[in-house]
Amino acid sequence: MGAETASNHVTFLYASQTGNAETISHQLYATSVQHGHPSSCHSLDSYPAASLPTLHRAVFVVSTTGDGDPPDNALKFWRTLRKTLKNKEKPLGNLRYALLGLGDTNYSNFCNTAVRLDAMLEEAGATAFYPKGLADDATGLEDVVEPWIEGLWDALAKEVAGSSAEREVEETKPDAVDTADKAGTADKAGTADTADVDGAAAAVEALSIAPAHQRLVVDYSALAQLQKLSGAPKPPASICAITPLDTPAAAANSSSATLPPWHASLASSEHPDAFTRPFVARLGSAVRLTESAAAKRTLLLTIHPPPPPADADADADTARSSCRAGDAINIYAPNSAALVAALLRRLDCAKGDQPVRLSALDERITLPPHLQRFSSSTASAHYSLRQILLWAVDLTLAPRKQTLRALADCCTDAADRDRLLFLCSRQGAAQFDAVRRQAANIVDVLGAFPSCHVTAARLLDLLPPLQPRAYSVCNAAGDERWQVAFNVAEYALEIADPFAAAEEGMVVVRRRGVCTPWLEELAGQGSAAEVLVARRAGQFHLREREARPVVMVGPGTGVAPFVGFLEQRALEMQQAGGTPLGSAWLFFGCRSPTLDYLFHDRISSWLQQGVLSRLSLCFSRDTEARTSMGADVYVQDAVRRYAEELGRLMVEEEAVVFVCGDAKGMGPDVNLALADVLCQYAAAHTDARQRLGVVREGGGEALSRAEALEVLMCWAAEKRYLRDLWA
Repeated sequence: MGAETASNHVTFLYASQTGNAETISHQLYATSVQHGHPSSCHSLDSYPAASLPTLHRAVFVVSTTGDGDPPDNALKFWRTLRKTLKNKEKPLGNLRYALLGLGDTNYSNFCNTAVRLDAMLEEAGATAFYPKGLADDATGLEDVVEPWIEGLWDALAKEVAGSSAEREVEETKPDAVDTADKAGTADKAGTADTADVDGAAAAVEALSIAPAHQRLVVDYSALAQLQKLSGAPKPPASICAITPLDTPAAAANSSSATLPPWHASLASSEHPDAFTRPFVARLGSAVRLTESAAAKRTLLLTIHPPPPPADADADADTARSSCRAGDAINIYAPNSAALVAALLRRLDCAKGDQPVRLSALDERITLPPHLQRFSSSTASAHYSLRQILLWAVDLTLAPRKQTLRALADCCTDAADRDRLLFLCSRQGAAQFDAVRRQAANIVDVLGAFPSCHVTAARLLDLLPPLQPRAYSVCNAAGDERWQVAFNVAEYALEIADPFAAAEEGMVVVRRRGVCTPWLEELAGQGSAAEVLVARRAGQFHLREREARPVVMVGPGTGVAPFVGFLEQRALEMQQAGGTPLGSAWLFFGCRSPTLDYLFHDRISSWLQQGVLSRLSLCFSRDTEARTSMGADVYVQDAVRRYAEELGRLMVEEEAVVFVCGDAKGMGPDVNLALADVLCQYAAAHTDARQRLGVVREGGGEALSRAEALEVLMCWAAEKRYLRDLWA
């Protein structure tokens, strides 16, 4: 760490759950190095927080996960920083920093990690040299990220106060592209990327075969009216080189393996925390929970962790291979083999199975961790391009504007280049949103621009790291197996075609997820496949022998952790000789009681035994069932219907409220419904506002929705209101 204490050194630190913050941070780091600033890049957990007092300058890029929680690779850092603050006054007085937060306004605690980190850094004596940015994924991260990056370089140059840095500033400003000049520059730009990769030409050639891909429906007619495009981001730096090797690939590195080829190293050195360290588990049976006529195919999958070893470290290994109701686990899955094959065809890479080695183009820049795994010079660790595309980068995510900007520079046709520049400009914001709504993957984008001669190495620069997928465990502690319930992510999108006749105006786009179709295929093969899994640290747990009332809201597969909660309660009641615990109320919703009522038999049995005190059902697509069973349409409707009873539990009896499910729709809707419950209860009970701790100057008994939402946020901080939401 010695070089990082130099006054001109810039340390880039990230906290990332899905890979966005990591990608942005590493691109900033690479650009900073190219601008002449000595720099380094680390995840927060891989950089010892105790060394922060020696830093002079840092740029943080942090995301928020769950309901305002820091990502998994920042938990250790967070604990250490809090301890540092307790033990020393103003321990970071020498640190000057910039901070970019990534979040989603569908969550109530928007960008909470960035907001908390900013406050803690200020409390520790650090000083911001550049205003923080808070980007919203609900509206598009680029709206904040790109302007923030644009201004960062000027601020950083002034911070470093070097003449070379001052000269670099102009190169970082967004492109303003005059349409009259585009055609003349397209051919030159299209060949720039291939020169970046020494030795890769034999493995990656020009386009000659058009693969199957989903057609993108985008209206470019506005482009013809524009004289200039503005706001296009600077393309990310080229950092990766691919070198074909003559040595044969090791047999253990078969592309058909269900384990990442680097899993042995991942399960050891890269994860010092025994609790979250990945390990190999065996897949068991998969049972379908929904009927064949149901809109979604929901599976209950059993996973068998290995037995703990009988050595001195058994306690740690037992902890990470056991589960607790409410836990979530990460499952490492590859990209679809068909999608990888289509990309290799698009790259005209006939030698996709030839061993290659990844390396950095610039020796001053280190590759990001997900690519470093494939840079070994050891013959036994040589992997093919196919394996790298299977396990290193996510091929399914809609490309960011920076990616489209870089692809524009690889086009030999002026029309293709113009359209890509338009998509990533301010003027093409609506068209870019159309691409995002179609969930376009990289193969779709390349198929839409046939003259884009991008190399495999450049794609590895641009694509985000492939992240494990998280699933809630739906069984209680003490079980020697894990069970997870999930919907198989295969769906169709109907997209309006602006150029089609009215009767043919819709285009159907079919999509598949990364992990769930793969798990279904493995489970259906009948053999006990091995997969890499890891526990995720979290707070979504039911306290042992909870005496307070428990309210659980979980439609669809959001009920999964509550099945574990109820199993835990059943075991605790049995151990107590049948003595009842605090009350438990479940709000569960599905489309139809006959098609997709998950865990129906178990829930009914627990209701009869008194493990579950009350059940409120909702059926969104079955009017007849709603009428005959007195059910509501959605869980938020049921929450509002029982405002008086829920309000009493929440205000008078300090109930613990759990919500699990969709972050885009259900999560915010239930949050507002609970706020309305508090408002209605306060209106009917004159002392409720005082009991809630809401004191207002000038009197008045009515509780506003804004005040109620503030109460819920306070309860979230106190772990009385816990949410496990996913986008």
